[in-house]
Amino acid sequence: MPSIARTSRPSAGESVRLTLAHSGTVDGRLQVVVIQPGTANGYTFPEGVLRARAELFNGVPVFADHAKGPRSVRDLVGMLEGAAWSADLPGVRARLSLLQSAAWLRAVIAAGLEHPALVGLSADLWVQHEQQTVTDITEVNSVDIVLRPAAGGRFLAHRTPIPEETTMPSDQVHLTTNRPTDSGLPPVLADEATGEGAGGAVLDDARRDDARAIRRELLEFRLANSRLPKELQDTVRAQFATIPHLTGADLTAMIDRLQRAWARANEQNAIRNLGRVEQVTAPVDRLSLAFEQLMGVGGTAEHRNAPRLTGIREMYDLLTGDWERQGIFRAERVTLANATTTTMAGIVANALNKVLLQAFEMRPQWWKPIAYEEDFATLNQVRWITVGGFSDLDTVAEGGSYTEKTWDDNTETSSFVKKGNYIGVTLEMIDRDDVAGVRAIPRRLGYAANRTLSAAVAALFTDASGAGPNLSDGVALFDQAHSNLGTSALSADNWDACLQAMYKQTELHSNRRLGVRPRFCLVPIELEKTALTIFTSDQIPGSPNNDANVRRYSAQVITVPEWTDANNWAAAADPAELEGVCIGYRFGRAPEIFVAQGEQMGSMFTNDEMRIKCRFLYAVGVGDYRALYKSNVAN
Repeated sequence: MPSIARTSRPSAGESVRLTLAHSGTVDGRLQVVVIQPGTANGYTFPEGVLRARAELFNGVPVFADHAKGPRSVRDLVGMLEGAAWSADLPGVRARLSLLQSAAWLRAVIAAGLEHPALVGLSADLWVQHEQQTVTDITEVNSVDIVLRPAAGGRFLAHRTPIPEETTMPSDQVHLTTNRPTDSGLPPVLADEATGEGAGGAVLDDARRDDARAIRRELLEFRLANSRLPKELQDTVRAQFATIPHLTGADLTAMIDRLQRAWARANEQNAIRNLGRVEQVTAPVDRLSLAFEQLMGVGGTAEHRNAPRLTGIREMYDLLTGDWERQGIFRAERVTLANATTTTMAGIVANALNKVLLQAFEMRPQWWKPIAYEEDFATLNQVRWITVGGFSDLDTVAEGGSYTEKTWDDNTETSSFVKKGNYIGVTLEMIDRDDVAGVRAIPRRLGYAANRTLSAAVAALFTDASGAGPNLSDGVALFDQAHSNLGTSALSADNWDACLQAMYKQTELHSNRRLGVRPRFCLVPIELEKTALTIFTSDQIPGSPNNDANVRRYSAQVITVPEWTDANNWAAAADPAELEGVCIGYRFGRAPEIFVAQGEQMGSMFTNDEMRIKCRFLYAVGVGDYRALYKSNVAN
């Protein structure tokens, strides 16, 4: 399985040089070399891959400098066109069309020719590779012009005569270099190295000193960008001092050799000269992304760039080597690094958990607005505590002492329940590549978990013929003693009566009104239309006088799927004001999936099936009855 990496590639030492190769302009376009075969950022780019993918560089935007995140149009300076493989280089050659607004960049490029290491090209691209050898270039994001690319990135400008009948636009600069020399140095440096000037004339001492000063500055510039430690840089300086006629090519070769030696000595401890490596994904991780796509989840850029699986059977073979379907892990057949007996189960569990969560959250969670939810660290019985008895603060006289406030609390309890099942993915399903069947398992488990919790919350309102569970005071949740039980059908007037009843509820162990209003009206599907009419009409529904509906939008309508009585309805306060329905979770607010695993592939060995277990632990209870109201309508 090939792995994938995204890397921007400023040239470095022996790395591929991404440079402008020709400064002659044709209709305002610069001839450039975009990329050449070789090694860059630790990845080897073979000639065959570049030749096959040269067309990917056509129409690629060119920006000034790299940037993290999305690129801005303000940074756009040009576009590449006519990209094609050039056997003469060898490399990918193209034409760079600069925008009119990028005239300043032409001057920078021209200045960079005098100092080759200042300006260069850096490709931002996605590649696939096997053992650091690039096998394919999948996408080219941009080819950017950057300042101070790593050693070796430079413009290779040649003299290109301009036809006399051609007039260059005023914003274009014809890029040229000094006289080429065999040493690869500018003429003044070549003169110093040979001791001769133009036409073979012997240099005087002043000019020789100037040349040595320039050559020394060039050396320091190269050393500053070499990333070599100080000791190795001093070695190069010593060679420069003792051998005065070292050419520029000699110095470059020496620095390159030291860079390679230093990199080999430190390759286990550090990664250097990687440029902007955005992402490197291990083969097993890519396979996990591919399986998530197969299961219908994903959609990120990482998923889109992952390889496609033909089915479950392919993944099973890749991760287990169990071609004979014996349920045994065959390590000698598995080519993926870090694959173990538990890898298959881990990848399957991760992907199916995402499908499960997606399905669980896809169905309406009507209880969310009315419920107070909390995560717990143990499975101990949950205690929902209501504090009361504070009433008003007492008056303190000048110089007087403060008195202790009497208060009390009330505690309701609920226990955790564990819900779950397991389903076996059989060897036959794997061998038949039953993708649809495997994909349906977590989706159906997610739906089932949603319905299970939904039913548990709905039962608080319907247990005991609509009275609900008994509370710590020995009275049912909905009871006249709690002043939260009615018998009237849902109407505008009866909703107003419900509102007043909840508003008048008093604080625990105090006669002070809480002033809490209902924020949600809970109904069966048969009453949904009636409830929506009450809370959205401008006039009171059924009123002969067209009276204004002042309770319009006073509550949100929630339809409870488990309620089958077509007449009963309920109300709930906002849990941020007063907690009525309370839900506790252990191990997360959604169900989990586990896959059996072991040294012999678990149940795959004993039963020819991979067992997928779904588990959901929660506790449902009541915090304070004052936050809830129920109307059990007599039939």
